[in-house]
Amino acid sequence: MVKLLLEPVNLLILDEPTNHLDLKTKDILKDALRAFEGTIILISHDRDFLEGLATKVFEFGNKRVREHFEDITGFLRNKKMENLREIERKGK
Repeated sequence: MVKLLLEPVNLLILDEPTNHLDLKTKDILKDALRAFEGTIILISHDRDFLEGLATKVFEFGNKRVREHFEDITGFLRNKKMENLREIERKGK
């Protein structure tokens, strides 16, 4: 992270940015992120918000990280899941 701060980069790191936002504000934020010309690291359980934003999914679990080269819909389809909360339940 320190290395990133030493060089000019277009990077946003967002952790659950839609918490406590109404639908209109979520849409405004999503449009702004779509227009952003840089890299976004986005942590969210909001499938509707991620749809159309995420082009790659990283799955953290069982002491490892798996990289999936697909959007959130493809990720869930391949995992045979309806929503992101199922991942949490399966991990317990």
